[in-house]
Amino acid sequence: MTVREKFIYFLLLQYRSPYLWGMELPSGADCSGAVCLALAAATGCVIRTTAEGLYRKYFTLRNPGPDDIQAVFFTTTYDREHGDRLAKKGEVVHVAGIIHDGVVMNVVEPKADIRLVLSLRHSYSLMGCDLVIRGLDMQSLRDAGRDGTDLFGLDAEFSQFVKEEKPIAQ
Repeated sequence: MTVREKFIYFLLLQYRSPYLWGMELPSGADCSGAVCLALAAATGCVIRTTAEGLYRKYFTLRNPGPDDIQAVFFTTTYDREHGDRLAKKGEVVHVAGIIHDGVVMNVVEPKADIRLVLSLRHSYSLMGCDLVIRGLDMQSLRDAGRDGTDLFGLDAEFSQFVKEEKPIAQ
């Protein structure tokens, strides 16, 4: 399998698993945890960051090709409440990994589910968000995986699901 196919495979393994805030396990994750888990399992590069961190640092390709790992991000169009905090205009409040053209693995309460991007666009626009599709910058992921950066709050159980190795080439 290609790295992209592995990413998709590990996203699909999370189908119908419960939403668990702050987690990144196949048995339960939040939106960014699901994407970080799939990235780690597919590439061997372990990071754990927020949806905002994924968008700003790793998914920076603005015109991804069909062979690129891709994700959908939802950015706020105005300052708005997001959980127990205020999300500033332009901040990313949700991410979903793309598993096929126009289809994502969406990890939200209560369970991870396969959704059409168009339906998410509509739902999130009603909540004051814009949709952005970005491709993964493999070099920034490799650099962070090698340097051990962006590892906040990594679950102890994570290591049983991901074997850290040298990053594989795409």
